[in-house]
Amino acid sequence: MKVLFLLISEYIFIMKFARLSVKFLLGLIIIFSIVFTLFIGRYKIAENPEVGQSENYKGILTIWQIDSFEGGIGSRKQFLLKIARGFEYKNQGVLVMVIEHTEESALKELEKNNFPDLISFGTGVEISGFSELNVKCGERAKGGKIGEKTYAVPWCRGGYVLIANQKLTNEIGDNLDSLLVSESEYSQPLTALYLENITATNITVKKPMDAYVEFVAGKTPYFLGTQRDINRLERRQMEVITRPIESYNDIYQYISVTTKNAQKKFYAESFIEYLLSEACQNSLKEIGMFSNELKVEYFNQHLKNMQDLSEFSTVSAFASGKSLKEMQENALLLVGGKKELEIKIKNMLV
Repeated sequence: MKVLFLLISEYIFIMKFARLSVKFLLGLIIIFSIVFTLFIGRYKIAENPEVGQSENYKGILTIWQIDSFEGGIGSRKQFLLKIARGFEYKNQGVLVMVIEHTEESALKELEKNNFPDLISFGTGVEISGFSELNVKCGERAKGGKIGEKTYAVPWCRGGYVLIANQKLTNEIGDNLDSLLVSESEYSQPLTALYLENITATNITVKKPMDAYVEFVAGKTPYFLGTQRDINRLERRQMEVITRPIESYNDIYQYISVTTKNAQKKFYAESFIEYLLSEACQNSLKEIGMFSNELKVEYFNQHLKNMQDLSEFSTVSAFASGKSLKEMQENALLLVGGKKELEIKIKNMLV
């Protein structure tokens, strides 16, 4: 029994000693770690900027997308998001956020002095806070100029086109006995018609979708529409004759820089140059729109003919909505015979 007692006592002593040894060893490791971090490790961390911070992070660009006219197919916001991902890949550390706004919601934010870094907008949307652009592309952006300085460039465009129902007529002449017109809030299709030296009687002006629906009903021979209608008719496989308007166009999606931050402005202008690059402009056919910089190749001959045009007269990208609505009223009277209003229309052109 004594031997057994001694063995048990020795075992207990060994276990206590082992536990104390483990605690002592762990204590030494902790003390060593603290001392190493304070006197050596902190300098090693400082040598490596990737620890605790991102060396490449440069900021976030915010773009507002405002639709003020019908596009082609798909979403212009989604197109910009796709372009943004490509830009981010080429500019590591720069993130791009695209936010869709109506004209009303955008103006409310601007009134509260909440500005994005860039705004993508159409004619008639009265943006503010834009700055002069210093970009390599966009030399043909006369609608975005104030004097000799450029403040907005069009990153895509549409166009006006006369469309005839092939079941009702086989030509589009210079004198039309009836005409259905698609007109959005600020667009100027009748100005385009007048400057093309085409006359029409019995003119009916409707909102874009209403005008399209009436045309495809098959009772109207002539229709003054846009690229949106050509894209719709292509999907419908309706046989039509077209005659693109060559003299005038105001269906432009412009983009301006509104940030006041110098670094952000640099990347904002870099984004515009990327958006206007050949690769990005060629991909505009994904949304059924045209380029103001180059010729996007379309299989659809009607769209191809519209893309091939250039050097239009237009109105300023910064024309007020009020002045454009007055222009619509004057254009309707002008094509109706009131020639004295011609000077008012031409004074709006650039």
